[in-house]
Amino acid sequence: MTPDPREEAARLRGLIEHHRALYYQEDRSEISDEMFDSLMERLRSIEEARPDLRTPDSPTLRVGAAPLAGFDTVEHSTPMLSLDNVFSESEFRAFEARITKELGLSSPPGYSVEPKLDGVAVSLVYEDGMLARGATRGDGTLGEDVTPNLRTVRSIPLSIAVPGRFEVRGEVLFLKADFERMNAARERNGEKLFANPRNSASGSLRQLDSRITAARPLTFFAYSCPTPPEGVATQSGMLEALSGLGFLVPPGCTRAAGAGRISEEVARMGSERDALPFEIDGVVIKLDPFDQAARMGILSHSPRWAVAWKFPALETTARVVSISFGVGRTGRLTPVAELEPARLGGVTVTRATLHNEDELRRKDVRPGDLVAVRRAGEVIPEIVGSLGNPDGERPAPFPFPADCPVCGGPVVRPEGESAHRCMNPSCPARIRESLLHWASRGAMDIRGLGDTLADRLVGSGLVKELADLYRLTAADLSGIERMGSKSASSLLAQIDSSRKPPLDRMLAGLGIPGVGRVAAQSLALGFGSLEGLAAASREQMMTVEGIGPVLAGSLHLFFRDPVTRGGLDSLLAAGVSPRAEEGQRGGAGRLSGLTIVFTGTIGIPREEARELAERHGAKVTESVSTSTSLVVAGPGAGSKLERARELGVRVSDWPGFMEMIGP
Repeated sequence: MTPDPREEAARLRGLIEHHRALYYQEDRSEISDEMFDSLMERLRSIEEARPDLRTPDSPTLRVGAAPLAGFDTVEHSTPMLSLDNVFSESEFRAFEARITKELGLSSPPGYSVEPKLDGVAVSLVYEDGMLARGATRGDGTLGEDVTPNLRTVRSIPLSIAVPGRFEVRGEVLFLKADFERMNAARERNGEKLFANPRNSASGSLRQLDSRITAARPLTFFAYSCPTPPEGVATQSGMLEALSGLGFLVPPGCTRAAGAGRISEEVARMGSERDALPFEIDGVVIKLDPFDQAARMGILSHSPRWAVAWKFPALETTARVVSISFGVGRTGRLTPVAELEPARLGGVTVTRATLHNEDELRRKDVRPGDLVAVRRAGEVIPEIVGSLGNPDGERPAPFPFPADCPVCGGPVVRPEGESAHRCMNPSCPARIRESLLHWASRGAMDIRGLGDTLADRLVGSGLVKELADLYRLTAADLSGIERMGSKSASSLLAQIDSSRKPPLDRMLAGLGIPGVGRVAAQSLALGFGSLEGLAAASREQMMTVEGIGPVLAGSLHLFFRDPVTRGGLDSLLAAGVSPRAEEGQRGGAGRLSGLTIVFTGTIGIPREEARELAERHGAKVTESVSTSTSLVVAGPGAGSKLERARELGVRVSDWPGFMEMIGP
């Protein structure tokens, strides 16, 4: 008798989920990997023949889907806060003394003591038991919607036995063993090795093609819920509840009271650090009872009821094979020591930064030397100092190159600076970094233009200066590897939409030394147009708030140097025309003096709303406080709206806000 496809699919999903739970929660298996794969393949074949049988929690969704054009932005229901740090028992005692005093306790409180995972913080939202949305932490208030990618992480339950809306927060990371296996496979295939688990996890989670994420062995550990499960009154109890729902929780968590016991637990976790299956960089200590934590409250960026006790920096020794140079967007040359592979905190280190010529000379690092290498969370570790050459002889001090190692152009060290710079504006390394900066979210926000595409555009010779980006055609892009017609059309549309940017975004994207988003906004409001700023004297530039003599000199030189001015003129000739900020001089405008917070779903994307408010003189912030003048709330507004009502802050909907601006 032929089995009913619906019944067989349901049975297979149950079997696969059973074996998934055994593997991830109990660290054991009842069947071989090959048998597990055959169950998955059978379920996949049924769902391909009968797509109506594919459920939202089907394990086959973990293989990933077609690439996205970009990530949507989502607002977290409550901010995903960072933690303040302590580094010693005395600093923790000060933290505890404040808690004990403010809560009126006669004895030290109880804490949940947890390993501080070194991964990527994410939020998972379940609706009626099904995973509905997953997002990165982002800036704490706004994150990126990476739901398709998080569905591929096999340790994340796609369904849980909880009704209504339920949010879980935790960390996505690579286990040490998985990271090493993945790098070993990449080495066998001749691919570039990943530098460290933390940054590799972040890059893997932010792939537009979720099939790439699915191919990487990421793991998720849960450690908090904005709204705890019913009946759970403590952090330690919440970890137990999350484990009962099918989530992995960090191993080694415990409960302790008093600074002395906490210090012992920190020492214990530090001694067990290398034996843990994942990277940690400290211990998180949280008030255990939720009612006490609620009474302590939060600051704008961190909770007052929790702290991270950070471990000291890790150090090891390694042999210097050679010294190479990286070239950045501004032409800055950074010396990097290429090392014989050495283990440092569970990571294989092969490179360490030397910062600049002064540091290279001060530390006296030469090829062949044995050096002390330190890592404290940086992407590239740094060299503490040289221990000399164990073989005795050392070469002459390593010279800084007179020519750029990438393009061969002249290298100079400007007077008063510690950095050497390549002076060739057409240097491929400079163009690549400039292109990425120009396309970044804080500048033109050209989605889809990332590292790989930038490499290909510059490497193919299609982009030799920023202006070339606006001369690209579909025919040009057809020759780019892995660039289909749909992706090409999407990219060209993104580029075209950036032709008329707000003035502040264009100024931020030009890469003028010292001009970030804040300075760019001040300059745009102060001068109103690119022409007005370009014609201004140093003295006139310094009348703008926050613009001092050094930055004014940098700006003045940028608009008068024939090379940088030529690049700007090329952009203008290619059709880039910044929108003038008329009527904004000195911050004047219909919203002048107001501090505004946007929350919920409003009429336009959040970044556009911010720009609109700032063009009319307002200051836009992410949190509601006593200094907030107005909260603009739309559907889905949560804690910010509640906070505004508590403080008596004026609240408006989107149509009301637009009426304030007027026609």
